[in-house]
Amino acid sequence: MSNRLRKPAESPFGQIPDAIDRSSLVTDSLPTDLTLNSQAPSYAVEARSIASIEQILLAATEHDLALIPTGGRTMLGLGMSPRRYDLALDLSSLNQVVEYEPDDFTISVEAGVTLAALQQRLTANGQFLPLDHPRFEQATVGGICAVGRGGLRRNAFGGPRDWLIGMRMIKADGTAIKGGGKVVKNVSGYDLPKLFSGSMGTLGVIAELTFKLRPLPASDQIVAIPAPNLDQALLAARAAATAAPSLNACVALSAAAAARAQSLGADILDNRPAILLRTIGLESAAAEVLSEALQAIRSLGIETPERRTVNIFETWQAVVDLELDTPADDIRLRVGLPPAGLRQARQIIASELADTSSWVIAADSGLVYVESPAVEPSQIDRLRKALGPLQGRLTVESASTALKQAVNVWGPAGPGARLMHRIKQEFDPQGILSPGRFVDGI
Repeated sequence: MSNRLRKPAESPFGQIPDAIDRSSLVTDSLPTDLTLNSQAPSYAVEARSIASIEQILLAATEHDLALIPTGGRTMLGLGMSPRRYDLALDLSSLNQVVEYEPDDFTISVEAGVTLAALQQRLTANGQFLPLDHPRFEQATVGGICAVGRGGLRRNAFGGPRDWLIGMRMIKADGTAIKGGGKVVKNVSGYDLPKLFSGSMGTLGVIAELTFKLRPLPASDQIVAIPAPNLDQALLAARAAATAAPSLNACVALSAAAAARAQSLGADILDNRPAILLRTIGLESAAAEVLSEALQAIRSLGIETPERRTVNIFETWQAVVDLELDTPADDIRLRVGLPPAGLRQARQIIASELADTSSWVIAADSGLVYVESPAVEPSQIDRLRKALGPLQGRLTVESASTALKQAVNVWGPAGPGARLMHRIKQEFDPQGILSPGRFVDGI
């Protein structure tokens, strides 16, 4: 394949192909999945080395090109529409393991390594990285950390920043910086990786990451208990999470969500609402935790026989994948709040969005995904106001470009907005990195 930067005939950036080393560029046509909220880039460029990232960013700064880093592009549509989108930087070719120390339970990888490839490498040594992400075969660890959120097991495992111990980043001017180290005990500069985790590509490009790891559990079990309706499933899931706080996951699913998860590979679910429990650890300890959770559920009068499976990974990944399985015309909302307020939050959402049918609720952490065929901007405002007393935070995850332009996707930034803008100015003074995508238009 010839090495070149694609430049549409109508593009005003005629100088750019000569400004960047062509050996770092490979683009014959612009992939359709680079489109972000109806905006397509003028250029797409593939980084083949950390040095090429530095060169590309320097050229983008010199020519005032707005650049958005991409990896597996599973969550490229998150956030607000960018103010500008001149250049898409593809990092997926940076997919090498830099250093792996099984005895130290640490690994350093390039940002384009997929979560699936990383877990496969670790499994051979009886280890794993405790992160969940939808479409893990496609999602890259750099992208996962750029998004920076914990998933349905965040109560047990936290988020990416909890497993990061080092990171190499490239600033907007092409300068490489490092934070943290390659061993767990070395916490020098640890705050810098935490700062970049969840920054949505607005502070710099994540090029390399070092993680601490965990041993694979001796026992890993998943149990599903069908429930008469979602309200009872949520009540039972909350009881289970309270009675057995050591559960690895405790999720309530609506009938629509359970049926879709079944179609994606969750063989113990069907078209009924369900409680899904997961336990890991030593076999005796995991069995005891599961017994406590089931006893709490049975005490509420739910006598439906539990369903078990040996297909642990396939079942769990099917539920995790629901986040990105939203029908094209539906709106997906993400709500986070203290778990004690989940039942009231469900009533508020159901009252405002009567057509909502698909619910995925992490009863132990307070994370909720809901889908609705139609949502008005005024409904988003009312929901945020009603959820406020519950300390609920609502994010519009997947929606039409028109709705994203009509509402504040992230919600109010709060008192931290001024500090975030100052940090953005420090790392990206020209504002060329993912401009406008993040909280408060950063």
